[in-house]
Amino acid sequence: LLVKKSNALSKPVVLCMDYIYSHINRRITVEDLAEHASLSPSYLSRLFKKELSISISDYICETKIEKAQHLLKYSDYSMVDIANYLAFSSQSHFQQEFKKNFKITPLNFRNSFKNK
Repeated sequence: LLVKKSNALSKPVVLCMDYIYSHINRRITVEDLAEHASLSPSYLSRLFKKELSISISDYICETKIEKAQHLLKYSDYSMVDIANYLAFSSQSHFQQEFKKNFKITPLNFRNSFKNK
């Protein structure tokens, strides 16, 4: 993960991180998070970026891709099922994001574990 761990994260950022993990299988917007943290979307976006050195949307995507990695390693769910479960707009969008993060397709990633 690209996330820079700072010494102390503010309560709103921690609340948002928890929300993202517990709602990983839904489409999550900055507005959802801002409402959850009782902040404006623009202020929350700046705070999140300042504390974690990553945008909220990139953080959500990376968190979903990490979950996908786990599902590819430890489950037999199809690419379509994983993409749908993690609320990607399409299987191709899921594959694009996965490849962007790991420089390998989800299928090749899964196969590299099946062959070990």
